[in-house]
Amino acid sequence: MRKIYYSLWADAINYERLKNGGESHWKAFTFTYMSIFLSLNILALLSAILFFTGYEITSQLKEQLEIYFSSELLINFFWALILLFIPSIVITYFCVFYKNKYEYILTNYKFKNGRWLLIYFCLTVIAFFGFSLLNKFL
Repeated sequence: MRKIYYSLWADAINYERLKNGGESHWKAFTFTYMSIFLSLNILALLSAILFFTGYEITSQLKEQLEIYFSSELLINFFWALILLFIPSIVITYFCVFYKNKYEYILTNYKFKNGRWLLIYFCLTVIAFFGFSLLNKFL
């Protein structure tokens, strides 16, 4: 699993650096969009759990947030921040950018011309929209 994860990151970093001309700003762009993709994966996982079990595991957090905030917009914002964005940012930082781990990734994993990145993007979008639509209509 770690090999696939690091291969994906090597592909994403090299794609940003070589194909998009991001030699000077690849860290910020890659960190941002890979964190967003990971957030969508977390959301797809939560939707899959809801679809297969019928239990929303995040309902307790939402109830707690309703105590502190009366605005639905604020409740949804803090729910997304706590469950989606903070975990994905922390995972991304500590797995790739902490102590320049990306240097190890770039030296040990080959660039696949964006194939891993494209596959990851497609699977993320399909899982996110697929489970969301299944929960909405079934």
